[in-house]
Amino acid sequence: MGATGQISKLVLITSLIITIAHSCSVKLEPKVPKYLEKPLKFDFYKKSCPQASGIVEKVVSKYSEIDPTNPAPLMRLFFHDCFVQGCDASVLLNSTTKIVAEKDASINFSLGDFNIIDEIKANLEHACPETVSCADVLALTAVHSIHQAGGPLYPIELGRRDSLTSYAPSSTTNLPAFSLNISGLLENFANVGLDLVDLVALSGGHTIGQGHCSSISNRIFPVVDSHYKKGYGQDLLAQCTDNGTLKAPAFDANVQFFNDPVTSLTFDNQYFKNLQMGLGLFTSDESLLTDSRTQRLVKLFAEDQDKFFKQFGVSFRKMGKINVLTGTQGQVRKQCWVRNSHNSDPALDPISTNFININ
Repeated sequence: MGATGQISKLVLITSLIITIAHSCSVKLEPKVPKYLEKPLKFDFYKKSCPQASGIVEKVVSKYSEIDPTNPAPLMRLFFHDCFVQGCDASVLLNSTTKIVAEKDASINFSLGDFNIIDEIKANLEHACPETVSCADVLALTAVHSIHQAGGPLYPIELGRRDSLTSYAPSSTTNLPAFSLNISGLLENFANVGLDLVDLVALSGGHTIGQGHCSSISNRIFPVVDSHYKKGYGQDLLAQCTDNGTLKAPAFDANVQFFNDPVTSLTFDNQYFKNLQMGLGLFTSDESLLTDSRTQRLVKLFAEDQDKFFKQFGVSFRKMGKINVLTGTQGQVRKQCWVRNSHNSDPALDPISTNFININ
């Protein structure tokens, strides 16, 4: 082989090596599950109900002024809806004489503010009859609640439709429990197409809201978890017991305390700072700091609120696309707590199944 041929061969081999090295260094984006690719749009109601977001904002603002703790449970409704059979407003349906719905599952004992959702929906029905779904009401209510609490006003895609089914056991199975460690949480999130970054960012939603004694019983009784900041765990124990003794066979579910004891009513990155100070309330909170897989992100979000806000928005929108119903799927409920009457399937007719209005 001549000199020219050897040079050409060397160039070819070098090029091949560079190509292989480059391909190995490129991180491929994880494939987005099909059910997160549904055709939602930011301007979905631009023509059919352009005032929709404004109507939601007005009601959320009113109730936030009445009680500044309201944004947290309103945001939480969207989380509890999306993790159970998708963002389809199934969490709003009431139980029937035959079926116990999600909202009445034991794990959802602390859900509330359903009356505010009903008022929003009634106002939307007056302005744009049979147009805005209850699933989209939950999405819009969540973003406006975050904004009312001092966070960004996140854009959110719309176009969801409402489910015809709601089953309590689904909540027990699919909702992330407060007692889970990172491995358990990651499995739970992976089941709905969310990843480790989503887990840490969305956990930041605990920057507002309240917890209950029953949700931290494993951390304070009979021994206070040593990961709590000195005095904090003992204070929680004192609130939940009578000098360390249970007042009843179980903790009083009515005793509440803020998830974030520092800036309790403000949507900010204080939650991540609290974790570093031993003020993480639940096992699921504390695990974010003690697990090496998530520790780095906790530190990042604690140091940079803008990065937390940005990633929360990305993960929040991603969560809002879980198993959504679109097009002709499901229905647009006229009232969020009950399916529309006269369904083609009599088993889904609220009259024939004797719905119970427990609002």
